Amino acid sequence: MLSTRLVFGILMVAGLLAALWLDEMLAPWYPFWFLLSAAAMTVAAREVIGLLGATSASPSGNSVIGGVLAIVVANWMPHLVETQSQAEAEPALLYDPGRPLDVLAWPFLTFIAVLMTSFVVQSIQFNRPGRTMAKISGTILAVAYVGLLGSFVIQQRWFEGRHQGLMAIAFLVATAKGADTGAYTLGRIAGRHKLWPQLSPKKTIEGAIGGLIFGIGAAMLVSTIARHGLGIRAFSLPLAALYGLVVAAVAQLGDLMESMIKRDCEQKDASSAVPGFGGVLDVIDSLIFAGPVAYALWMWFGP
Repeated sequence: MLSTRLVFGILMVAGLLAALWLDEMLAPWYPFWFLLSAAAMTVAAREVIGLLGATSASPSGNSVIGGVLAIVVANWMPHLVETQSQAEAEPALLYDPGRPLDVLAWPFLTFIAVLMTSFVVQSIQFNRPGRTMAKISGTILAVAYVGLLGSFVIQQRWFEGRHQGLMAIAFLVATAKGADTGAYTLGRIAGRHKLWPQLSPKKTIEGAIGGLIFGIGAAMLVSTIARHGLGIRAFSLPLAALYGLVVAAVAQLGDLMESMIKRDCEQKDASSAVPGFGGVLDVIDSLIFAGPVAYALWMWFGP
């Protein structure tokens, strides 16, 4: 199990970074990033639908899938508009859609549209009391969990500067997956004291410490390779260590939050789509939860 997890984890990270590097030639369209984001978030959304389907908050499958895909598309729109406006004599918008906080308005406004549409759809389908509010709640939770949190991962692709979007995602993926690997490995080898048994009986304090160590080490390794091996601006080693500590901690919290969902729904894994990991949601849960924190850290301290 450990060897399978390590092999598939390394292959997934390597494949992702290779796709992102090829995408650099196609900026700002990033078609590979779009396809990867749309595929991963669609499958993760389907897994959330399956998990919540066993509860009273059973969501509307079509609304969740449609809402998540709409948010994915919305993440690309400001950059397409920016490209178009640069080709015109007069700007198409009164603000710069390339600024990091401005672009987030697009997925957030799309989420509001999904929220309003969910109310209308459920009002049309309403036939008896006692289920509608729970269904709307489950629908909005699923869209927000996968779509909104995922937007903070997607948008890091467009941070300004040579290869800075690539670096931002590389730091996030390496740190979060390093934390996952460290927590799993050290937990298996030296785990003795339960971390949060109500949510995840197998996670240990020793594993969590290992996750922090591996996360910090992964961030510092990316910084070293970027700065000294590739000549790309990146966090200094002290800032990389700080980034690794914070993001690794939040990534492990994200894993625990997904464990809470699965435990409440009485499921061990989100699905069996990824050998050694479970479902796609089990792979990206730490990424989407740490995404907003990583986004903020890169805005504040990014090179």
